[in-house]
Amino acid sequence: MRPGAESLHGRRRVSAACIAMVGLVCWAGGLSTANGQQKQEDAYATQVKPILEKNCYGCHTAAMKGGLRLDSKAAMLHGGESGPVVSPGHPESSLLVKAIKYKDKDLQMPPSGALPAGDVAAIEQWIRDGAPAMDEAALPAAGTANAQADAGVSPRVASAQEQYFETKVRPLLASKCYGCHTGTEAGGLRLDSREAVLKGGKDGVVVDAAHPENSMLLKAIHYQSKALQMPPTGQMENADIAVIEQWVRDGMVWPKGMAAVQTATVTDKDRSFWSYQKPVKPAVPAVRSKWAYNDLDRFVLAKQSEMHVAPVRDADKRTMIRRVTYDLTGLPPTPQEIVAYMADKSPDAYAKLVDRLLASKAYGERWGRVWLDVVRYADTSGEGADFPVPEMYKYRDYVVQAFAEDKPYNRFIQEQIAGDLLPAKTEPEHWQNIIATGYLANANHADDPISDAVDNIGYAFLGTTIACARCHDHKFDPVPTADYYGIYGVLASSKFSNTGWEDVRYERDMIYRDPNVVKSQEYRDFETQLKPIADSIKAVHTLPYFDDVLPALEARRMALFQNAPQFESAYGVVEGAPHDEHIQHFGDKKNLGDEVPRHFLQVLGNADLPAGTKGSGRLEMANWIASPDNPVTARVMVNRIWQGHFGRGIVATPNDFGKRGLPPSDQALLDYLATEFVEKGWSVKAMHRMILLSHTYQLSSEDSAAAELVDPENEYLWRHSRSRMDAEEIRDSMLATSGTLDLSPAGAQPFPSEAEWNYSGHRPFSAVYETNRRTLYVMAQRTRRHPYLGLFDGANTSSSVGQRDSSVTPLQALYFMNASFPRTCAANLAQQLESAHVPEQEEIKRAFFTIYGRPATKLEIDHAAEFVEQITAIYEAHDTAAHDAGGQAAGDKAALEKTAHDKALGNLLQALYASNEFMFID
Repeated sequence: MRPGAESLHGRRRVSAACIAMVGLVCWAGGLSTANGQQKQEDAYATQVKPILEKNCYGCHTAAMKGGLRLDSKAAMLHGGESGPVVSPGHPESSLLVKAIKYKDKDLQMPPSGALPAGDVAAIEQWIRDGAPAMDEAALPAAGTANAQADAGVSPRVASAQEQYFETKVRPLLASKCYGCHTGTEAGGLRLDSREAVLKGGKDGVVVDAAHPENSMLLKAIHYQSKALQMPPTGQMENADIAVIEQWVRDGMVWPKGMAAVQTATVTDKDRSFWSYQKPVKPAVPAVRSKWAYNDLDRFVLAKQSEMHVAPVRDADKRTMIRRVTYDLTGLPPTPQEIVAYMADKSPDAYAKLVDRLLASKAYGERWGRVWLDVVRYADTSGEGADFPVPEMYKYRDYVVQAFAEDKPYNRFIQEQIAGDLLPAKTEPEHWQNIIATGYLANANHADDPISDAVDNIGYAFLGTTIACARCHDHKFDPVPTADYYGIYGVLASSKFSNTGWEDVRYERDMIYRDPNVVKSQEYRDFETQLKPIADSIKAVHTLPYFDDVLPALEARRMALFQNAPQFESAYGVVEGAPHDEHIQHFGDKKNLGDEVPRHFLQVLGNADLPAGTKGSGRLEMANWIASPDNPVTARVMVNRIWQGHFGRGIVATPNDFGKRGLPPSDQALLDYLATEFVEKGWSVKAMHRMILLSHTYQLSSEDSAAAELVDPENEYLWRHSRSRMDAEEIRDSMLATSGTLDLSPAGAQPFPSEAEWNYSGHRPFSAVYETNRRTLYVMAQRTRRHPYLGLFDGANTSSSVGQRDSSVTPLQALYFMNASFPRTCAANLAQQLESAHVPEQEEIKRAFFTIYGRPATKLEIDHAAEFVEQITAIYEAHDTAAHDAGGQAAGDKAALEKTAHDKALGNLLQALYASNEFMFID
């Protein structure tokens, strides 16, 4: 999904760490070393605040880039996503001082150049004095929900941190620690509240907030000392240890503050919140202006008039073909497409362009990738050994095809949740419906896959943080724990495919295309041979030590799988034994509460299973979510589409439409789009057309000083926001422009066969498969991010990604300079240009047009030609010297010159790829 809008046109987005550091340097750079509270506050008002207003407020007020605000003292002291950067009284350990001293090449702030020595000394002295003039008493305890809200932490960041605690940390504490460290207070230590954790026990403080790595808690779970090993029953998995470490590093966020729902009944007052009310189509504003191309524009223009901002001029045709082609396909327009579009003078030229792009295969791939972000798609299981899921690609391809054919969104929902239960006219249609349930089966197996599936249903379809009700009633939204386990029971009544775990290192419960396979002699013979081996392996795993026995058994199992019969199968979900589930206190399956009947979220209405339901309830749940009466379903999806084109949703927290999310910038517009979506048959492409043909979408990204004063974040769309291409767009563009993009069907990942599967928590699966296909088809591993995708903010495959981060870092620049992939793409494009046998200046012109989609200026051509000439001479001299030193014959001078020129031209193309103009879209 397109990264968020920028605060100033042309400004590059930077990483959260850089944002926080830059903002704090702006603040600290103007500090006075004057003594006395009054003088300090006067200095802030006269010296610091003007600097902030001029240099920092564009990003660090309402936009809260990097989770940081700089317009209040509390917000400044709290810091941003990178955590504390100032250690009062200790400048030597303060991250801020390290950055502004420019002694660490990887940490130098501000990036524009080092501060004067006097400013650095002043900041050091200020920190040494205890960072005075900051009213620490006014700030709530760090790490709590109230602290985040009062300190101005982005709701998106705060919500993500709270969800991390509720879905990852609290269940671990409940299962591993609460047995001893709640009411019983073993060792005088309680671990059931943030205050108790910070207080510590008889052995002292267990968490060092200033230096998390020194925390006794982390030392205990790492088993660093024989005298201190927790939990005593056995060391936690590495993945679980990493969860606790991350939580401590992030400041031990522990949601509290607002009263929790105390009963399992949701009231009409609860349902009065805006997102729980069914959208009603609003009247279109009576805007008298020729500027509006459609009703969408009338809503936007009415809001702009209300806020006293005016839209800028329109984007030119060349900008528009690049913008809309990337938005719909994730690929650059070809030079031929640009020339044809520029030559088309018909009034409907742009509309025809939009229709052509929507009809392309590339559209399905681009918007399929957007959906895969939301449903945390991965090709591996996420369990400790992270087993491959060889059949998962079928779900990926199903999603791509669903968007390409404009499958109605309500049907898309039904197929993914209950495809196996839907009627089908043909066997191929039924098989695709089965594959669609891979959505549920693709749950993260690191903890409880059913809980992960419940959580994602909330994020993806309902924009609701159901996950926060797993351990207790939701602290902010009217979602009782009973509702969570009502949905949990629906999914627990289904059977999930599994691709392997520690003691079963092969696939189980796969869904066969021919259900009679299980009756075949071939299948039964194999299972008969497997059973005694599998039983022995399971028995061995119950022993305290089994390293001397297990390898031989696994070797027998792998030898058997070398001749395993192969049947067409899918990784999905089918019906199991219908039953209700008990509430799991603190998410602990051993600490059960009342049994709750299967049902859905009360706050969204019609929550009860229909009378007479005989199956799991999945089909009924799918119909409930996909109903036009559901107040959030259509809103959530149109908001995702809007975000994909403008960089920011009308609701800027796309996975959270609750009280902790941000309110809509224009609810009337959101409700208009939602109701239109349903009326137009839940057609995603119809929504694209409405948005893309609006005047609002076709604005330029130029600045307006007057509008920026009123709306620096462009919340009211007075211009189009410039954005950095995402990881897939950057890589795919290099492949496309270099002529090396493989458009053939991708198919399955080249995983090892099951006969080679011997993975475990200590030896997990890990691989990187190189390919020249679109990045959508690169193998996505759950526990290890692909190196390239990690560098360019690719999706997190372990949790739902409503909106990606977008950073610009030195490592990214180094990637373009040194990595083999951009060098190879540049070399391939250089060979293509050379093969045309045109003059050098023509090569340069074609290079600029291919990579940038525009003609090069005369100055650019001259500079580029000079560069190529100089670098060619260097390569030629080097190659000649190498021949002479080796005692070889002089060789063909023309061949040496050509080789040197090809290398130099490749270097020029590499520089073009590394530029902002290539990576940013206006």
